This record gives sequence, C-alpha cells and structure tokens, in this order.
Amino acid sequence: MLSADVSWRSEPGINRAYVWLSDGRGVGYRDLDVGLDYPSGPEHAGLLHASVEEWLATYGVPCRRPGFEENPPPTPDGGGGLRARWRRRRRLKREASLERAQREWRLDHPLWRVPTDPPRGDWRDLVRNEPGQALWDHVATLSTPGFFDLKAGQERNAWRHGAQGEESLAAELWRIARPGQWRYLHSVPVGSRGSDIDHVLIGPAGVFTINTKNHRGSNIWVGGNTFMVNGTRQHYIRNSRHEALRAGRLLSQACGFPVAARGVIAVVDPRSLTLKERPADVEVTTRVQLSRGLARQPQVLDPNQVDDIFRIARRSSTWNA
Repeated sequence: MLSADVSWRSEPGINRAYVWLSDGRGVGYRDLDVGLDYPSGPEHAGLLHASVEEWLATYGVPCRRPGFEENPPPTPDGGGGLRARWRRRRRLKREASLERAQREWRLDHPLWRVPTDPPRGDWRDLVRNEPGQALWDHVATLSTPGFFDLKAGQERNAWRHGAQGEESLAAELWRIARPGQWRYLHSVPVGSRGSDIDHVLIGPAGVFTINTKNHRGSNIWVGGNTFMVNGTRQHYIRNSRHEALRAGRLLSQACGFPVAARGVIAVVDPRSLTLKERPADVEVTTRVQLSRGLARQPQVLDPNQVDDIFRIARRSSTWNA
C-alpha cells in the first residue's frame, strides 16, 4: 500500500513542503510563503492538501497563510478610563499566556526535527526513524509463538525488551535536547548488513554513539574492558568502541573534516552499577545519569559545528559505506 511522505525545503527565496508517494512519484508541493498548492495532477490535489495540513499540524513549520499579517495593527485602547485599562490588562495577560504556550510548543517541536529529505533524492532523512525501529521491525517478522514454544516466546520477548529499552532512553534524549543545544537520531542504519546504532547524540560536548542495554533490575560490574551482567561477561565495551570508531570515520568522510565520536553504553534501570575501573574510551552510565554525565563534559563544538555535523549525520547516505 502506498503512503505519502512530506519534506521541507527551506532556502533563500524557497519555502516549500513537498509531497511524494512511497514509490517515488511526486504528488506536488505547497509554497508555504503564499499558501498555494501546486499538485502534479488534478487527481493529487486532495492528497496534497491533506498531507501538508497534517504535516503542518505536527511540525509547525513557519509559513504564511492567505490574509495573514506579520504586523497587525495595534488594538485601540478605547480611551484612558477604568474599563479601558481593565481591558488592556486582560489583553496583555492573554497575549503573554499565548506567547508562553507558543514558546513551550516550539521547545517540543524544534525545526531540526522536521524531515528535509528531497523528493526522489539519493538519501533519506533519519530524523524520521523512531527509537527501537529496527528491533520492532524484526519483532514484526517473527511468528506468534505457540503456548508450549517457550524458546520462541523468550526470543520474541528479548527483542521486545530491547526495543522498549531504546524507547525509554529516547525519552531521556528528548529531555536533554529540549533546551536546544543538542541533536539526536534514533536507529541509524550502518552499512548493508542490517547493523544499526541505537542513538547518535550530537552537541556541545561532541558526538556520541549510544548503545542501549535494557538490564532492568540486574547487577552491572565494569572493570576496564570487562562488562559483567549478573556475573556473566558481555562484549558490550568492545562493540561500543568499534561502533564509535566506525561512526567517526563515516562522519569524517562525509563532512570533509575530522569528526571524533565516543561510545556510550547506557544501561536502563539496573539494580546496581559498579564501576571498578572506567574504560579508557567508552562511557558506561545509566539512563537517569546520562544527562549529568554530559553536563560534566567539556565543550568541544560550537553551535555552528553542531549544526554542520548534524546536517550530514541525518542523511542516510552518510552511513552507507
């Protein structure tokens, strides 16, 4: 079944929302500055209008609508009497309340999360990806286990457990990025063999590849390159190190300047976390301690560098090598 995607193109003199079908056919675009639709054919006019309206309601991209005035004339106060002053105070209070609500809405809907992949382009905007998407996609391919098929049931639950862990960490990343300095991506596909990075976080402290481990209620012990879960050794640190090195290499190639990435293992709600010796090049933390750990990191990127790296990182073509 075909679906419609919308992406934003914003350049000097261009402010458009493009709509195309999942098979690559273009539906048309809306010029957001004048509020006019330009469907590719009469049969697409309704789909174009409905898709753009839903997209605008979700992302709130800046645009004009017919009859909109950027600077409306001030409302007359109607004199200096007591009733006029009361009305003026009511109006100012209402305007301040609307401004606060709009500011809060903008914090939850930043423009960097608006998909910008071009119609029929050679890349897909990864801001579309949901946390745990690769794991949920795999769960969907598994058949429903029978009542006595314990092994199949355990496998299905393990995949679901991992996806839920990524979703819980995504909520923490949202809180970290809400003030505006950080950017993140979920379920970043790397290469052609089905591997992916759970989360990529980019901000003042640098670039981080985050590997989420949902070991709720478990005892975690870390000593150098050794990572133990309830007494069982895991290869998490080696894998996280390899993941970060690969991400840094791909980002450096695509950006045209050196980009260093650091691996992070984020454990979701363990019973205990014992750091006997911290790994030299991998951060090990918990979901609730992630933001505090980032706050202690020195600043290595300015806002322009963060935007430049994120602009490249959000393109699926960056990670194909």
